[in-house]
Amino acid sequence: MIFIQFTLLHNYCHSTNMLSCTLPIRSLSLYLTSKICSRMFIKARNHSQCTVPTSPTLNVPNTELETSKDDRLNKFLIDYVLENQSISTSSFNNLFEQLQSKANVQLPYVLPYENIGRKNVTDKEDLTHGIVTIAHVLPSRSKVVVASGFAILDGRFIVTCAHTFYQAAQHLSCSEFDSKSQSIVITDKGNLIGVASIESHLVRSDLVIFRLQEGQKITSLAIDPYPAPISTPLLTYDFRTASLSSSSQPTISYVWKSAEVLCYRGPCGQEAETGTYDELTSMMHTHPSSNGSSGGPIVNEETKSVVGIVRGSEVNYTNRKRIGFAIPSEHLFEAFKLPGMPDELN
Repeated sequence: MIFIQFTLLHNYCHSTNMLSCTLPIRSLSLYLTSKICSRMFIKARNHSQCTVPTSPTLNVPNTELETSKDDRLNKFLIDYVLENQSISTSSFNNLFEQLQSKANVQLPYVLPYENIGRKNVTDKEDLTHGIVTIAHVLPSRSKVVVASGFAILDGRFIVTCAHTFYQAAQHLSCSEFDSKSQSIVITDKGNLIGVASIESHLVRSDLVIFRLQEGQKITSLAIDPYPAPISTPLLTYDFRTASLSSSSQPTISYVWKSAEVLCYRGPCGQEAETGTYDELTSMMHTHPSSNGSSGGPIVNEETKSVVGIVRGSEVNYTNRKRIGFAIPSEHLFEAFKLPGMPDELN
């Protein structure tokens, strides 16, 4: 979980790396204009003098690492990755390299618009099977960096935050064990699934979409392509602990916390409004999420569709209270084809 003040958030927008034009899903006409006149659009767009370098390297703020505190679980996961070096999974080193090679890649799939939710998902417990804990297991340092995520599309693809990969990479050395480091997905039932590859890294949004090991998939969640209006009631996934049961089964403890949308901010921290051409970089909400929740879903309390992805928290300088900030779910659609659009425009 990133604990970051506004000044750091402002500095972050100067250090993140992606073209300064993003394509708001709310306006198909703007999307077409950007495809036809992209050079003119990029030169004309100005984000309050926010400078965006061209190199796709994410500079991670100095934050507290999201590390597993359970020594028994850490040893179990480290032993697991050392004993299970499968050719169908990628090492952490390879995944980290793919963050750059897959920067801002658009996938050849259509992510369904599910703003009204699904009929078979009526309670927050129905969401559980689609949420995972991601463990970056680093044997050379006996460390495990944890994050949260959730499945999309047909359940073979997982969404999480990129910054935890960078946090884990800070521990890499030239040790022979580094080649055996892995990222492991822990399901709600305690099953372990390897990560096959990074499919897309939305650099500026701090989002990663990766594919599970061949033949593996879990229940996917519905994604809302539209920003939730101010004061919308939310349920935010809050990771608590990861531990090892008496039967040597990984166990994830979590709660759903009630919250509501406070406001939106643009790429340099300025206030942004829904229903306009403003770029909605961050969704501010009332619950400051815990460490390990990064990448977890925030859902509309009524529809149970994902409207945001947990990213961190910061201090509200108006009332000196800590609040949460998330990535609006509409950013996910930048990694996918738009429905009904010819390939040459996607």
